[in-house]
Amino acid sequence: MTALFRRSPAICQCQRAFSTSTPRAVSLQWDKNDPEALAEVLPPYPYGPTRWYKQSRLGLYGGQRIQFGNNVGEKFKTKSRRTWHPNIFTRKLFSKSLNRVVQVRVSSRVLRTIDKLGGLDEYLLGEKEARIKELGESGWWLRWAIMQTPTIQRRFRGERTRLGLAAKPEQNEVIEEAFQNLAIAEKSTEQLLEETEPIAMDGAFTVEQPANLPVIKFRVAPGKHVMLTPNGWRRTRPSPDHWQKPIKEKIAAEITGPVARKVQQYAKILDKEQSQPDAVQLTEYSRARLISLAKQQYKAELAPKIEARFSKHLSLLRRKQTLRTKRKVLRKRKLTGRSQEKTEQRMNRKGQELAKSAKLVAPAKI
Repeated sequence: MTALFRRSPAICQCQRAFSTSTPRAVSLQWDKNDPEALAEVLPPYPYGPTRWYKQSRLGLYGGQRIQFGNNVGEKFKTKSRRTWHPNIFTRKLFSKSLNRVVQVRVSSRVLRTIDKLGGLDEYLLGEKEARIKELGESGWWLRWAIMQTPTIQRRFRGERTRLGLAAKPEQNEVIEEAFQNLAIAEKSTEQLLEETEPIAMDGAFTVEQPANLPVIKFRVAPGKHVMLTPNGWRRTRPSPDHWQKPIKEKIAAEITGPVARKVQQYAKILDKEQSQPDAVQLTEYSRARLISLAKQQYKAELAPKIEARFSKHLSLLRRKQTLRTKRKVLRKRKLTGRSQEKTEQRMNRKGQELAKSAKLVAPAKI
């Protein structure tokens, strides 16, 4: 559920229970996703997955599960086993941060707590250890989800100003994300259907999309969004070259040794120049900036090497694929040859058996 929600255009760098960065998009079927992509997108639940009464991970059960005990007779004290199940409802609760109704499976005790606190958002944003334990996996992800909405981000910014903490990210990032959201808002539904693909729901939470409200959009990566349209949840299609990025990153990690050595040498040269009496003294920021620029330059010089190694890797993969196809063809030929031989042997055996039976049944000569 969490992969749906984007960061606000004015992101608050609050030191909360977990980070709000979302580098890659994942589907709502969180159990069937790539674990590495899931770990990058979703903050880990501190108390781990549900071990007992596993249906509680699909709702707000408040830590309740089946209890076992005995019925004891009054007269003879006869014991008989029995169970107590939690009282679970399916309720539609309004979320102020989403400005929408969320259908959720909730226990009667949690529903009473939500009424006392004044809404679903207040229950999810509780910061005590007991509340985090009660949320469970789905509640934890829904908590992270509403923390990405503009309403909660505005609330966090107010808390930061009251605490006297520095706020506001880089203005360029805010402007870029605002333009991305505006571009998606201006697109028609036909364009959205062409540029996006449907996502399967996991059944934990259902967010309603009324016709009078605009399309709800959530940023999950630079240039990648998940949105709730009248046709259901949809996300931007992945680029066809997305599989090349991890391979190139591995190749770059293998070649970073000379880059690190060159950066160290450049830092030593800078220190020697600074030690001279006539040299202009650099601040720590300018020195770090020069070193980072040199590092970028060295990496740019390694780009053609990375591309060459990547092309070699692709050629090896193609060779392996051709060898596999050839082996499959040879196996099929061998199997077909063996099957033909076996069928011929069977036919010969049947012919011999028929000939023997014909001799036995042949009429006697008069």
